[in-house]
Amino acid sequence: MSQDNQRGTLYGLGVGPGDPGLLTLKAVEVLKRVPVLFAAGSSKNEYSLAFNVVAAHLPASVEVRKLDFPMTHDQASLDAAWRANALAVKAVLDSGRDAAFITIGDPLTYSTYGYLLQTLKAIDPAAKVETVPGVTAYQAAAARLNLPLVESRESLMVVSGVSDLNDIPALAACGDNLVIMKTYKNFDQIIDKLDELPVRRKTYCVSQCGLPDERVVMDATTLKGQKMPYLSLILVKGPAEAKE
Repeated sequence: MSQDNQRGTLYGLGVGPGDPGLLTLKAVEVLKRVPVLFAAGSSKNEYSLAFNVVAAHLPASVEVRKLDFPMTHDQASLDAAWRANALAVKAVLDSGRDAAFITIGDPLTYSTYGYLLQTLKAIDPAAKVETVPGVTAYQAAAARLNLPLVESRESLMVVSGVSDLNDIPALAACGDNLVIMKTYKNFDQIIDKLDELPVRRKTYCVSQCGLPDERVVMDATTLKGQKMPYLSLILVKGPAEAKE
């Protein structure tokens, strides 16, 4: 623990996809000793899945603070929120206290922590930061399927489902296996784009991985037309004909 005459350290903790059993021992060790815990949340509610994952490991004395990250595409609003959150973290570190920022999955893979880290370092290049990796949703999903993500000389590409969907065919052509994260918003359109591939691929869908309402589907195309949860991803293996 930092001494009063020293600056504190920020620990960026990946807490896994949602199953508390996938929290790493190193993350638990940090959680048990930091006096301040930051958790990201929407400005519209107080819910934090990451907090629910770690709650059992927190001492009664920990100070929990929620940082609002607005769900918007307005860059000015995002920049203002990231700066305000980074300054809140900096104030704790300047007081000599350590702090942890918890995030679902891995902190450096499609995570709000990445924005916080960059903004904090821009404001205060000397800030002390230690990042603790976490199990990603796609690793946990592959484990639930007992499905190897890559073998031998195969390649793996991880992309966001909220990007330009027209890029999917080109991205799929660059990798033997594809992980599409954040498919909830454009699920049907993503399935349509995968159907356009010149060679058929096997597609799997896992939603709410590690949570009580987890759903594992061996053919993602059967879900077309359904409203998908926020935590939904597609694993694309292929070409299927070459494997069967």
